[in-house]
Amino acid sequence: MRQLFASSLLTIALCAGLATSAHAQDDAKKPAAAPEAPAAEKAKGLKVGDKAPELKVAKFVKGEPVTGFEKGTVYVVEFWATWCGPCKTTIPHLTELQKQFGDKLAVIGVSVWERDQSKVVPYVEQMGDKMAYRVAMDDVSDKEGFMANNWMKASKQNGIPTAFVVDKAGMVAWIGHPMDGLDSVVGKVIDGTFDPKKAAEEAQAKEEKEKKIADEMKKVRKTMRDMEEAAKNEEWDKAIAKADEAIALAPSMAGQINATKFHLLFEGAKDYPRAYALAKQLSEGALKDDPRGLNEIAWTILDTEGVAKADRNIELAMTIAARACELTKNEDGMILDTLARAYFEQGNLDKAIELQITAVAKAPANDEMKDEMQITLDKYKAAKAAKK
Repeated sequence: MRQLFASSLLTIALCAGLATSAHAQDDAKKPAAAPEAPAAEKAKGLKVGDKAPELKVAKFVKGEPVTGFEKGTVYVVEFWATWCGPCKTTIPHLTELQKQFGDKLAVIGVSVWERDQSKVVPYVEQMGDKMAYRVAMDDVSDKEGFMANNWMKASKQNGIPTAFVVDKAGMVAWIGHPMDGLDSVVGKVIDGTFDPKKAAEEAQAKEEKEKKIADEMKKVRKTMRDMEEAAKNEEWDKAIAKADEAIALAPSMAGQINATKFHLLFEGAKDYPRAYALAKQLSEGALKDDPRGLNEIAWTILDTEGVAKADRNIELAMTIAARACELTKNEDGMILDTLARAYFEQGNLDKAIELQITAVAKAPANDEMKDEMQITLDKYKAAKAAKK
């Protein structure tokens, strides 16, 4: 529990308050922060709509080398590191993306911020077919790394994994987390339906929002540390009061801080009436269109140990999970897995099995989560067989 609160606060800081932390199913979506690096020459700013920087790497360790962006080809340049846990989880997803689009797309994984570059080749070899796309190492002869400096630092990206989509004209079409809509963007860029002007406007709005949140983060940092410390000491009333103080200091982050407050109420204070009231408020307000945030709340209600059956609001969890599935058009296996769990807890085994079968099918091949989902499906089927 104590790790959960620290993780929630850390996620808010790393993500600049743009999304709530995901539940245990979804750690792939938590970015790993950049390590301390030596000072480097300031790179020119990079944003959506700009010409993609040079692709200058030390060497390709897997796949045919790419020396430049050819017109007519779409590229995904994705940054990762051997020490980055979330990166390992997203690798199979990138493999599926490469397989899906074939010659129309070139996925290039570039290792950056490596503490020990000698680990890269063995790591890639160990991943084998799970990492079925081009892989390169950053050129660290340029102080902190040419790619890290001219791509990541230039675009103000401080966490990995981070992906850049380069369109057929060699322009940066999109920057973001590989699990946050990358598939849809790549598909649209390839088929010509992607709107670069709209994407640039959205990126600018996002940058402005991030700046505002960063300013608020400076004001609220001490209060959030106090909230975390109180949670570690199991001083729940104090932690909840600090959460309210943080919301007053950082109103644009109210949804994210309230999501942490939900955990304080539910897992810490075990004040279930207030926790459920806040969960309902968030699901109908700040997190209404945030499938990951909704999924985390639903999963917490369903999976937290030590909650009596009478205190577990399965109906609310089901409603929240169903909304998350609606937002993702039933295409996210992890979220379907949550809804299936709600039906299982309700006793509707047929519906739970039906949804879990789809969840397994939607999970990326070679993903560890796919195996876990299959185990869950077997559990549901065994429960049904035992009732006969």
